[in-house]
Amino acid sequence: MAERDASVSDIDLAAFEQHLRACRCPRAKGGRRNHHTIYGARLFRRYLEKIGVCKPAVAAMRPAEPQLVAGFKTWLNKHRGASDATIGLYARDAISILVALGAEPTHWCPADIRCYFMTRANTCGRGTIEKMTTSLRAFLRYLSMQGHCRTGLDNAVPAYAHWQLAEMPRYLSGEQVSRLIAACDGDADARRRDRAILLLLARLGLRAGDVAQLRLIDIEWQAGSLRVTGKSRHEVRLPLPQDVGDAVAAYLECRPPFCRSDRVFLSTIAPSRPFLNGDAVSSVVRRIMKRAGLVTPFKGAHVLRHTAATEMLRHGVPLDKIGLVLRHSSIDTTAHYAKADVTLLRQVAQPWPEAL
Repeated sequence: MAERDASVSDIDLAAFEQHLRACRCPRAKGGRRNHHTIYGARLFRRYLEKIGVCKPAVAAMRPAEPQLVAGFKTWLNKHRGASDATIGLYARDAISILVALGAEPTHWCPADIRCYFMTRANTCGRGTIEKMTTSLRAFLRYLSMQGHCRTGLDNAVPAYAHWQLAEMPRYLSGEQVSRLIAACDGDADARRRDRAILLLLARLGLRAGDVAQLRLIDIEWQAGSLRVTGKSRHEVRLPLPQDVGDAVAAYLECRPPFCRSDRVFLSTIAPSRPFLNGDAVSSVVRRIMKRAGLVTPFKGAHVLRHTAATEMLRHGVPLDKIGLVLRHSSIDTTAHYAKADVTLLRQVAQPWPEAL
């Protein structure tokens, strides 16, 4: 804005966000749109409005949510026990197909659905395609059940071509986990919080969302257990190991007392607030990896969940017991970790015919 002789009061976030889509400024990192950049710009604009430098921006009128999508969200919450994040993701894809194919699902045909899906899939990665497949099938089944479209349209959504359980589980070695824990040593409030988060992920195999949603009443100190509510609002109790409990207790001693939230973990940047979702927990893990000097292609909180599973398998814990700790709904999901037990696989591996 200084280069354009514009004043700070003329900040236009919409124009700035549009500029970021094709940013090639010399000082820009990578020349790509960065959600951290636009988020920081929004905070700066909000601060300028608060001190009276900028006038409050006129809020744009959001289009009304289609009635079919509103009913779909209620159905997901009531009959499927889906989380708010899952409902938001499914609703987004439902709105997208309504905009593309029209608001009258009775006129939809399998060819239209397949064409829409293939068009969207050409601009998405594998993970996004798989999520879109699930959300569209769920929406079409809901419409069929409510009588808004013909039966069986969900079968028109193709599946992404891949081989189930083809990849090896991503995990860290014991030495790498020890380096991560050592990187959290110290009496600083942030170090205590990071250590408690890291041990919950590495010892109990919790998901990042489980840690973000953990409440103070979920820790049962007398029983030495932890109450966790995971996917589909399914609640289980897990044993609380001594080192994990000590780390959580040490963090609670320095936890900001003025925050009224019952969430265990809060941000260290004022004003201290609870984590919105698991992305914040994954960001904490990535910072710990950087602090420990750990160079690995696997970053984020989920790699520690894989690490906990493979560590239990290495100590002889049966797959069904591992599935109980990880709260898998099917043993087939837990079987993914069996490939990490190289010692056991050597006992059943057959020699190549040429070697006989």
